[in-house]
Amino acid sequence: MKLQASSFATDRQSLRDLDGVRVSIEPLTAEAGRRGLDGDQLRRAAEDRLRAARITVLGTGDFPVGDPFLRIRVDVSAESHGVVACAVAVDFVQMVFMRRNPAVTFNRAQTWAAPATVELVEPVGVQAAVTTALDRALARFVSDYRAVN
Repeated sequence: MKLQASSFATDRQSLRDLDGVRVSIEPLTAEAGRRGLDGDQLRRAAEDRLRAARITVLGTGDFPVGDPFLRIRVDVSAESHGVVACAVAVDFVQMVFMRRNPAVTFNRAQTWAAPATVELVEPVGVQAAVTTALDRALARFVSDYRAVN
């Protein structure tokens, strides 16, 4: 199934009028580290991509209204039969409240997500596969962000 940008119109609205975006990398597994992936490098690459798109990048000590952040998860399996599974998920999380009862606030909720990527690659191709998948997801975020700002 091919996902069209227009199918995410509602999700895109959650990106309107942000003061900036913080990038959060979920802790990487030991297997991801063995394959040469580094959380700090992934975070810096994501932040550089956002800055290049002229999206304000917030630091870990910045907490604007809603505490919005781009959450990146990368999972890498152990090698099996000469291949490794790589999964990359990028979503946008922020504080939200229920419209029918604004007194009810959820600490965090996913309000936007790029289609997740799962690939089987040769062990030497893990870094390239993760980098490509992350770049695609960030391009989607930038596009959706630009569509409403």
